[in-house]
Amino acid sequence: MIYPWHQIVWQQLNEVRQSGCLPHALLFSGQDACGHFALVETLAQALLCTAPDDNGFACGRCRSCQVQAAAAHPDFLVVQLADDKQVISVDQIRELTRFLELSCSYSPHRIALLPHAGEMNMNAANSLLKSLEEPAANTHILMFTTHPANLLPTILSRCQHFRLLLPRKADSMRWLEQQNPIQSPEKLLKLAYYRPLAALEQDNGAKLAEQQLFAEHLLAAIEGRSGLAELSAQWEKHSRQILLDWQLRYLHEISRQQANIEKGEPSDIITRLQAVLPAKHVWTLYDQLLDLKRLAAHPLNARLFVENMLALWVSLAN
Repeated sequence: MIYPWHQIVWQQLNEVRQSGCLPHALLFSGQDACGHFALVETLAQALLCTAPDDNGFACGRCRSCQVQAAAAHPDFLVVQLADDKQVISVDQIRELTRFLELSCSYSPHRIALLPHAGEMNMNAANSLLKSLEEPAANTHILMFTTHPANLLPTILSRCQHFRLLLPRKADSMRWLEQQNPIQSPEKLLKLAYYRPLAALEQDNGAKLAEQQLFAEHLLAAIEGRSGLAELSAQWEKHSRQILLDWQLRYLHEISRQQANIEKGEPSDIITRLQAVLPAKHVWTLYDQLLDLKRLAAHPLNARLFVENMLALWVSLAN
């Protein structure tokens, strides 16, 4: 399945496939919650299929498609982050290399998929280079990342890079309206910074209330109305990634307001955060929260992590 805003990219990929010139390694990059990875998965399914349709999609009926639907395809490998790790290891890439050297079983191609290509450690990245420099016949490596800058320049230079843009607002609005959301599509898109899948996920009263509560607590910490230890105890069991994403989006919207990019009146939360955070500190805080996000998957003390996160705001606020 692909989303409407990927139609043009899909047509380009299909034309290259039909010409027999599809590169061995393809890298796709773009923001999360825009359906970009669905495009990459759809391409993988199509490459495994023995009888794709006229538009290049997997038929869903051939033996290869049936085995793929059962998640037991011998010609398909997904290299995921391990549950307790935040990087792809060199052993995982060595397994990928061995997999690509095998003969095809059901499909015309062997496909390796890396959903978190930007999370390889240095040894893993260097090991992947060997597969990119000396590709096995009838194999494709499909990679996706939200942070292409994390990849080695030597890897980037050996991949066909597709930069997937944020969908146009009109396309996102049209798709979101078709999902029959409870709330206004325009409001949802703005809350999700125009990422359509994130907007649909926001169409949930409980989630909106939770985000509003966190924003209020954040302001209470900045203004000295609540202690950091008290607030961190309330939020320590919440997803660190989500908490950080909320804050990064607040700062992103503040920066757009400061640059007069954002049209219309800002939300009450953004107005109040702007009033307590000096403009000169917006990007400093953004960078500090990004650094903290890289530690979000580490088994650190959850309460201290949240306390440190809130302390960053307090230290830079008025």
